[in-house]
Amino acid sequence: MILTLALMAQAATVAAKPAPDARAAVVCVRADRAGRRPLTFAGQLVGKRPQPGAFKLPLTPGVDVCNNLLRSKIATWSLEVTTSGFTPCTLPPPAFGYRVTYSAKATRGLQCAQIAKSPIGTWK
Repeated sequence: MILTLALMAQAATVAAKPAPDARAAVVCVRADRAGRRPLTFAGQLVGKRPQPGAFKLPLTPGVDVCNNLLRSKIATWSLEVTTSGFTPCTLPPPAFGYRVTYSAKATRGLQCAQIAKSPIGTWK
């Protein structure tokens, strides 16, 4: 019985790893609480030439606002959370093959922190 549980745990960790050539990432941002300033989740592909795919999404307190990002061979994703009067909170580059959730709050400055990370399934 112990051996069976150990094998199941090992199989679960193997299945939880994303494919090394994952082509998509899901990035979510959750505003912690309502404030006087509206928060915005924005992103764009940065390359040598202008790229399509820029977005700007308003954040609602307590609700995950997500965007699916596709891998690009000629540009990189630039992600940030903004609000008026504060320096933008820059998010790290997307982890392809994962769904990453960040929390954002505007109290004594704009603060962002990763709160969850889980692999997404493979697709083609």
